Amino acid sequence: MSRPLRKDYRTADFEKLSQLIRDHPLMRTPGAEQQQQLQKLRTPEYRTKCVMRASLDDIALGINLYKLQLDKPHSPMPEETEFQEEPVPSAPSGRSARSARSAASAARPPAAPFIKVLLRKTPIMVLFERRSMTALADTEEGRLVIEDNRKYDELLSGIDKTRRTVDADTQTMTALMKSRLVNTERLTTTQMGSYVSNFEMYDTYADLQKSTTSVEVQGERKIEVTTYHVGGVDQFVEINSLPGFRLALMLTMRILASNVFEPQQRRYRNMAPPDPLAEDVKFKYRLGLLWRLSPPSANPGVHQAVSDMSFCPSNGDIMAVAYGVYSHGKVGRLPRSGWVYVWNIKNPVNPERCYHYQVPVVTVEFSPTQPQLLAIGLHNGNVEVRDISGQDLPPLAISQRLTSPHFEPVTAIKWIYFEGDVGTKDPHITPFLATSQAGAVTKYRLINSPNLLGFEQQRLQRAEGELEGIPIDRVPPAASLLANRHPQCLELVLDPVQTDIYYVLTDEGTLYKCSTNYPLQHLELRQVHDGPAACMEFSPWSPRMYLTCGSDWCIRIWLAGILLPIVTLQHHLSPVHCARWSRTHSTILVSLSRSTVDIWDLRNSTMKPVSSTTIDANIFYTTFKFTHCGRSLAVGNEAGNLLMLSFEDMPFSPHFQYKQLKRAIFKALSMQPDLRQQVKSVGYFGYPGGKSQTRA
Repeated sequence: MSRPLRKDYRTADFEKLSQLIRDHPLMRTPGAEQQQQLQKLRTPEYRTKCVMRASLDDIALGINLYKLQLDKPHSPMPEETEFQEEPVPSAPSGRSARSARSAASAARPPAAPFIKVLLRKTPIMVLFERRSMTALADTEEGRLVIEDNRKYDELLSGIDKTRRTVDADTQTMTALMKSRLVNTERLTTTQMGSYVSNFEMYDTYADLQKSTTSVEVQGERKIEVTTYHVGGVDQFVEINSLPGFRLALMLTMRILASNVFEPQQRRYRNMAPPDPLAEDVKFKYRLGLLWRLSPPSANPGVHQAVSDMSFCPSNGDIMAVAYGVYSHGKVGRLPRSGWVYVWNIKNPVNPERCYHYQVPVVTVEFSPTQPQLLAIGLHNGNVEVRDISGQDLPPLAISQRLTSPHFEPVTAIKWIYFEGDVGTKDPHITPFLATSQAGAVTKYRLINSPNLLGFEQQRLQRAEGELEGIPIDRVPPAASLLANRHPQCLELVLDPVQTDIYYVLTDEGTLYKCSTNYPLQHLELRQVHDGPAACMEFSPWSPRMYLTCGSDWCIRIWLAGILLPIVTLQHHLSPVHCARWSRTHSTILVSLSRSTVDIWDLRNSTMKPVSSTTIDANIFYTTFKFTHCGRSLAVGNEAGNLLMLSFEDMPFSPHFQYKQLKRAIFKALSMQPDLRQQVKSVGYFGYPGGKSQTRA
């Protein structure tokens, strides 16, 4: 809206100014030829204009930005349409016409003294331009610049020709630099012509040999696949061997699998965590099935139990699964096949790496410092290391009988690292320990050789007499047998704080504490179970508290410095294959029996689990592991299926995990005052500084 006209302006002055503007040469109407010439010179950008309503006050005091408005060239202004003159009917006489005009002029509002200014866009005028004075050194232009600079230095190298120069930056506080990596090469394109007639296409397909085969899809239905051969050679076999095609095929299968498993993948990644402010919160401790990884063979008669699994330390989406034999009671003859599959959650249908062996595979373990290295333990005692970063790569190193003469199954592998360890040029490639059923602990190193360098770190002897821990009736053997002098090593665990300490569980139910600094001898020996001890794990919130499980149907929680277990959990009358602490709750642990997955919460009860989940009741479970985040777990069974389960309707994680764990332990020991006093005398048993270790 324009400002109102001040009373200082007189009507006579305004009429005089308007007459001068109308008489100006620029306001004259150009002729037809001049209009055509101007129309040719005008571009679409030049014809755009900005219409402004300005008064005399604006001309005198300045034009504000709110006066500007874009408008079409011939559109009337709102003010012009608002005060249009209404038609007056013609009068019969001159007196009546004059009276009508005077009445219309009296009714018409006074004309506002506005000036219409048209602003047009002018062509861009370059005031100053400074081009770059640098050039790439390895180009022709750069070589010319170097030669020119050399000649300039030669001209100034004589006597009395030296110029004092100083390098300095101007107009900038710091020198702005860019890397050559941001410069891309210029793309060159060419046009190629090609012509193919219908006769040539017909002759090409007529020469192909057509064959149709039936393929089973996940063992449920069959589809017919038609292939064409040229000269008796299947072209798809050669195409499938190309690395680029296999990579494109893997990425395509990931995209197709995401169409089906997108909700499950989002749940695995915890993209929709539970809302702590929800009104209908229920704590049911439920396990939900996300997906099922298929076994290597669709034949149910093949022994392909999931014997072990390992998640990649640097990428939790990748996991390696070992397929072999778990329950030897059902196996009359050792199978001649074993597999190692590397799965990715982006494609839960097909594995991305497949390795086949002539013997069952027992254990697998990723390297914590080099995540692409995978150590594999076989049933015949061999150990090998593979690089999974590339397809169809041979093993990096394989153990040899000269340094590892044991032929019993390798039960566990753990990569170790400690300061002062020597023997390898690359400090990131650490050695690893491997236990076998021969009672031996062997230390292997990767060297510049196709063979692993191994030597015996420990050779365990069977326990005799009364040991620390739980009391059992140990019957002395009637005769000493040389073939039964050494116990079977079933599990290997590293100490979370002391890097040189490791623990070994045996089929006698004993726990050996050993050190890599003291080979061929153990530091401590304790009886933890009345039967084979299958699993052991330290609490993520306490380096001195750990649990063990075994074939005596019990899960026992131990505290360093106390000889007896502080808590004993027992519910099912069946062996406990595996038990592990939760990564998100300090008082929750999960155990695996033959047919159920049990969730225990020490805050609620130590007499029975808070929930028991059964999936595929006719198939026995073998082992399980938590994901890195701790909100999902992978469970394997004897049929070769890997079940990915997620925790649903779980309680919210406590803020002070250690305090919650300590409170639950003292609550469980309320009826045992002597043991409660021993735990109290231990003092603080958490990690230094209150930190936690959430990865196994």
